[in-house]
Amino acid sequence: MLRAQGIVMRYGPRTAVSDVDLEVRPGEILGLLGPNGAGKTTLLRRLAGLLPGHAGTVQIGAGDLDGGDPAVDPGARARIGYLPEDPPLYPDDIAHQYVAYLAGLSGVPRGRRKAAATEALERVGAEKLAGRLVGRLSKGQRQRVALAGAIVHRPEVLLLDEPSEGLDPRQMVALRTLLADLKKKASIVFSTHLLAEAQAVCDRVVVIDLGRIVLDRPTGAAASANRLRVEVAGAPAAEVRAALLAVNGVTAVEPPGDGGVPTALVCTVTGPAVAEAIAAEVCGRHWKLRQLAAARDDLEAAFLAAVAGVTP
Repeated sequence: MLRAQGIVMRYGPRTAVSDVDLEVRPGEILGLLGPNGAGKTTLLRRLAGLLPGHAGTVQIGAGDLDGGDPAVDPGARARIGYLPEDPPLYPDDIAHQYVAYLAGLSGVPRGRRKAAATEALERVGAEKLAGRLVGRLSKGQRQRVALAGAIVHRPEVLLLDEPSEGLDPRQMVALRTLLADLKKKASIVFSTHLLAEAQAVCDRVVVIDLGRIVLDRPTGAAASANRLRVEVAGAPAAEVRAALLAVNGVTAVEPPGDGGVPTALVCTVTGPAVAEAIAAEVCGRHWKLRQLAAARDDLEAAFLAAVAGVTP
């Protein structure tokens, strides 16, 4: 649905985004994580077509990716919904009027704008705010109105920069439900500092640091399904790693990144049957297999290891 290739963004002599390749599949929620100043917001603005790039392309579209680059193609931009970290809300606007105005900017026909605004406010649970002045809303209420404006034209790709900012726990749960509904017809990129929120909401996470992608992995059950924690005694770790990499179906072997047992390794595998092959390899070498189990999906450990320069 969305594909970015070779994206480079510079501010004067400083490179904010460096040679980033990114693909978001239809119906996927991709979490964009990283330390402050990592380049997340700059990358989102480039994906939204708000900033031209110094190199690289962005394509929007289903299947054949024929939507063009949103930085130069108005048709591609109309297929994107974008929620900035600080939405440009006007305090003297009525919430419904504001969302209807954004509907017009996004290409919704004049006769459909009021109805589209009403539907969008209902989808984000803000229908009771429709007649209120934006300037008199709380931060969380303003955030929901801004989100309604981002989805009012039913975009194919939705780019959200810190959408949980200002929401209380009940509103955050409602946001998760909304995103699960939106991803049925859209691809979503979800930038956040909250690792727990990313783990709860996203199908996959990408960690960006110093403008580069340093980690790309699934979350939750998907992360555990193809990752096995293996602890072996009786051989040097380097020898064990080499032996495991030689097992058919093992695609990667890395430290677990949790600061735990130094002899443990995490294998990325192609399917559940690979566990038997790993056990046979270890036992055939007369090593002691202390543990062979699904790896715990510790996103925090993976994030810290990635930004430290070691990808678990």
